[in-house]
Amino acid sequence: MKLTAITRNALNAVLMRKEYGETDYRSYFAPAIEQATRFAPAPFCWFIPETNNMTIVEASNNMQQLTPHTTKNWVGQGIGFWFSTIHPNDVDFVMSAVAMTAKINETPPIEISNKLNSNIYCRMLDATNHYRWVLIQFPQRLYNEQGKVISCLVMTTDLSHLAVSLKTMMTVVDLNSNKSYYYNAVVNTQKLVDANLPVISKREREVVQLMAKGLNTPQIANHLFIAYDTVENHKRNLRKKTQTKTAAALMNYVWENNLL
Repeated sequence: MKLTAITRNALNAVLMRKEYGETDYRSYFAPAIEQATRFAPAPFCWFIPETNNMTIVEASNNMQQLTPHTTKNWVGQGIGFWFSTIHPNDVDFVMSAVAMTAKINETPPIEISNKLNSNIYCRMLDATNHYRWVLIQFPQRLYNEQGKVISCLVMTTDLSHLAVSLKTMMTVVDLNSNKSYYYNAVVNTQKLVDANLPVISKREREVVQLMAKGLNTPQIANHLFIAYDTVENHKRNLRKKTQTKTAAALMNYVWENNLL
């Protein structure tokens, strides 16, 4: 599959909608933000763009802790403000991935597209104006009557605490078929290449996310409302899939291959 580089004007053409009327975006996306708070493996911030004027209308209160700008600075800015914080070597790939995400989410019926989740790994400026690795996700979207995305929640998770080598890439998780597709960016050619990584189920992903937050088996079982033995079984399956023998080796494999 090829990922063609895209300009900001071309991205605007893909995303821009002419939607009028007021929307309480913060209330609409509140459940997704609460869900992210429960499962995010590291500190995260979020913002909400709208596609009428391609501007940022809401942002989390901790933007100044994870980016060079305050929440007040983010709100009211054009979408290009976000891209200005992304590493120059990654920004074209990120814009292309965002455009692809929009097309993926608008192709099938909404009940199917709501279970297609894209994840982008790239470098972004932190509060001290240094680049570090982040995970960009779009956990919830708002559609118009024609099935077009008019807004979404953009969540950025800080991965600077990881002592592993990461790479710019995009993953697509299909919860309809319980499959995940992993793609690496090939420099210059702008191609997506199948990374040939194991398929991780939705429940296994939740277990891994909680392991990444430092929770042990009893805590994970309590958090997910499942039995202790069920958690241990998921861990055994994960180690088998990743060909690792210990929890530490499993987590190292997860981080190195962006399986979160």
